[in-house]
Amino acid sequence: MAKDLTVMNSDEENKGLNKAECFRMDGLIKLILAILLMVMPFWFRSSLSFGLLSAYLILVAWIFKINLRTLMISGASFGIIVLIPYFFGLMMNAVFFHFSQNPMFAFQGFGAVLLRLFKLFVIWYISILYFHTTPMRTFIGMLDKFFLPLKKLGLPVQDYLKIIMCIVAQLKDTGSEVKKSLGDKMRTVVGEGKRKFKINVKGISQVIVNLIVDSFDKIDKVQEYVDKVSPEELYHYHFKFSLKDGVALASFLALAVMIWLIENGIIL
Repeated sequence: MAKDLTVMNSDEENKGLNKAECFRMDGLIKLILAILLMVMPFWFRSSLSFGLLSAYLILVAWIFKINLRTLMISGASFGIIVLIPYFFGLMMNAVFFHFSQNPMFAFQGFGAVLLRLFKLFVIWYISILYFHTTPMRTFIGMLDKFFLPLKKLGLPVQDYLKIIMCIVAQLKDTGSEVKKSLGDKMRTVVGEGKRKFKINVKGISQVIVNLIVDSFDKIDKVQEYVDKVSPEELYHYHFKFSLKDGVALASFLALAVMIWLIENGIIL
């Protein structure tokens, strides 16, 4: 069981990382650069700075060979998880302002809304780039190093991290099963009548229920796996500075200098 989950986890990571392999960076350096890029837009005043940052992020996606489908899924998820609740909040804000006339609920203008959404999208976009190009075992390994003081205090940090890795592996496995089962069911729906569609909706619901029941059946196996497996089999991280990390740092510094010059009116 332990071997199967470990191999499955490695295979899933390799599928998502093969295209980014040509520019593999150290996970910690990449994380630091990602955080800096996320916070940069909150200090911008010039529209040229936003344009320069956008061009830089597009170039990063091209270098890491992120395919268009991944970017489209990221955009769709951003729309569902961020845009819909955000515009619902704007609508409720307008309703409150209409009835209360409280300046606190006053509309700040489309420019402010677009600027806020752009900053949120930058955070979302960079997060997608980071986790799409960083193995989960590397990220969890960094968390293990980060929580070293807690481990010194006797907290079972490694046990919690092992559980996280097992859950991630199980979710990947379940996700593949859901995709395959729903795909088979939906193919039987295409071209059929309304009555047939209702029957297949029930079939799809049954597939989901069966998968949920199966996931409960696997809990004992996952618990047994957590008890037997060692942390080194699930996650690890060792800092390693390479030429690619140096190139990434140099490019970020060049971007930061250009933006500093623009924001201070030295150029343009």
